[in-house]
Amino acid sequence: MASSRIASRYSKSLIELAITGEKLEEVRNDMEAVAVICKDSKDLANLLKNPIVTADAKKAILSKVFASTNDITTSFISYLVDKKREDELLLVAHSFIASYNEMKGIASATVISATPLNESTLSSMKRYVESLVGKSDITLVNEIDPSIIGGIIIKHEDKLLDKSVSKELREIRKQLIYN
Repeated sequence: MASSRIASRYSKSLIELAITGEKLEEVRNDMEAVAVICKDSKDLANLLKNPIVTADAKKAILSKVFASTNDITTSFISYLVDKKREDELLLVAHSFIASYNEMKGIASATVISATPLNESTLSSMKRYVESLVGKSDITLVNEIDPSIIGGIIIKHEDKLLDKSVSKELREIRKQLIYN
């Protein structure tokens, strides 16, 4: 839990810097790229956690890896290294993106179905999820899972709405076994 508080504090500082520098959208794009790179590269994650590698070496490597980022982002990453918090970079990026989305009223949800949903169904599903969540800008992702047999499962943050056939079958099975 301590690291999530640390990431939250640093991400708030980065948001303030980006707003002050009028580069919020560019820094958001940078943080999305940072999150992807940090998540996908085990070598980079190991480097960031390695206490043997000097701060100057880490800064040099990170400046090359993130050479195409905005000056605010580059300076901020360097600052994290100076404060010995470079291993929190992925969490800071995720926290920044979450804070940005909250600030802009953007939410994301996942709709799991047994078969791919067509555009009209996805559009009506988006309106339904927007009414459930209470936000007007929802990014909806459709995942396919044939094991649910039919129906849908909607995931948003820590909430889950399971209206799948497989769940209904599990409920019927429980009732038959325990009654």
